[in-house]
Amino acid sequence: MDIEFKKLIEQMPHLLGNLKEQKPLAMNNLGGIPTRGVYVFYEKNKPMYVGRSNRLKSRIREHYRESSTHTSATFAFNLAKEEMGINQRTHTTRKELEKAPGFDRAFYEARMRVKEMEVRVVQIDDQATQSLFEIYAVLALKTRRYNDFRTH
Repeated sequence: MDIEFKKLIEQMPHLLGNLKEQKPLAMNNLGGIPTRGVYVFYEKNKPMYVGRSNRLKSRIREHYRESSTHTSATFAFNLAKEEMGINQRTHTTRKELEKAPGFDRAFYEARMRVKEMEVRVVQIDDQATQSLFEIYAVLALKTRRYNDFRTH
């Protein structure tokens, strides 16, 4: 195994511990969070979705902002699909789903649901470490229901 890769992998449990130690924050209390890193949305203390960004505060807010679309509020979009009984593997495009009867309401309600969740963040400046930790956290926290790593 590549030595540099092995060093990154060895950091993962420590980073997960740091994340779990963080106090969960309400969406209206994001002051003081780091600029870069990984975030996890929690609903009733259950991890729901993992993401990463180099602009954490604005990225987190994009998940619930009323003006957000399917490309910026991916988690809410997946919640809306689930609410409408749309299988994650359906080949319908996101643009088509946005036009489906009732989907706009479901998507709005999903964004409001995300807005009520709490978030934990861990600062990670290095892009490779961010990427690896996002995948590690998804698997360790069992959030694959909404983190499916499909491209769009």
